Amino acid sequence: MSLIARWYGHGLADGIALDTTTAGPGDTHFDTATAGAAHVDASGLHPPRIRLDQQPSGPAQLVWSSATIGTLDAYAIRTYLEMNAWPSAGAPLCQAYGSGNTALRWRVDITLAGILRLRDASNTIIATATTALPAGEELRPEIVVDGTDAQVTVHAGDDESEPLVSLAGTVGATIDAIRFGSPNTAPTWPTLHYGALAVANTATPIGARSHAASGMWAVDASLTADPHARHHATGTWDAEAEMQAAPRTRRRAAANWAIEAALTIDTGISPLYVQAGGEWRPADVREMTGGAWRLA
Repeated sequence: MSLIARWYGHGLADGIALDTTTAGPGDTHFDTATAGAAHVDASGLHPPRIRLDQQPSGPAQLVWSSATIGTLDAYAIRTYLEMNAWPSAGAPLCQAYGSGNTALRWRVDITLAGILRLRDASNTIIATATTALPAGEELRPEIVVDGTDAQVTVHAGDDESEPLVSLAGTVGATIDAIRFGSPNTAPTWPTLHYGALAVANTATPIGARSHAASGMWAVDASLTADPHARHHATGTWDAEAEMQAAPRTRRRAAANWAIEAALTIDTGISPLYVQAGGEWRPADVREMTGGAWRLA
C-alpha cells in the first residue's frame, strides 16, 4: 500500500484558515478548498484536524483532484470524523467523481437521524445502515473500492475490532477526484471535523492512525522515504546507526521504548512501531514470553 494523498496538519497553528496551500510537513495540500469554510483545529484524537464550517446557503468542500490522485480504479480512503449533531436533512460526508471531476461515481451521506447511506453513480441509495452513528464522538470511516465493488466501514476512533457500521454495493468505476464535505447549498452542517485524511492506491483498508499513550506521533520535517528520525511529542526517536532505507527497528536515545500502561498480552498492541503505507503503526504481537515481544 502507498498513500498518495494525506493531510495531518502537524505544525499548523490552531484557528488558521485552510486553503489550497495549507499543509504540514509531508502533507498533500487540497486542490480545492471552499474559501472561508475550513480552519485548523487543535483538538480531537489525532490533533490537529480540520473544522469544516458550511457557510449559509453555500457549499463547504475539500477536494483532491486528478492533479494529486491521478486516475484510480482500486483505492482506499480513510478519515477521522466527528459531528456534534446531525444535519437537518441528508448530507454528504465523502464522494468520488470521474470524467475530470464532473461525474459522480459514489457518495456516502448521513441522514438527520444519523443513519449512514451508500449511493451509486446515479445517486441512488444502494445500502443503508440499520443503526445510527453516535454524535459528538470521533469516528473513523473507511471506504475501499476495487473496480465497482465498494465497502464502507465506520469504526470508533482507533478501534480495529468489529465496525459500528458496514455497507457494501456496486458503484461507478474509475475516479479522478475525492471530495470531503458538501457541494450543496443546503442543509447547513452542524460542527463537522475531519482528521488524518488519507488516500491509498490499493483496495486495502488503511486502518487506524498510530499513536502513543504519552502523546501523539508528529511528522518530522526531515521524514522522507529514507527516514532517520521520528519526532514524538515528548522527545525525539533516534535511528540505529546501521539503519538504511528500509528500517526494521527503532530505539530511543539513552532510554528504552516505553510500554503503554494498559498493554497486556492480548491487546495486539506493541511498543514497537513499523512504517506501513507512509505511517508509523504498532507492530502486530503474537505473545509476550519472558518479557520479550514475539512479533508476527
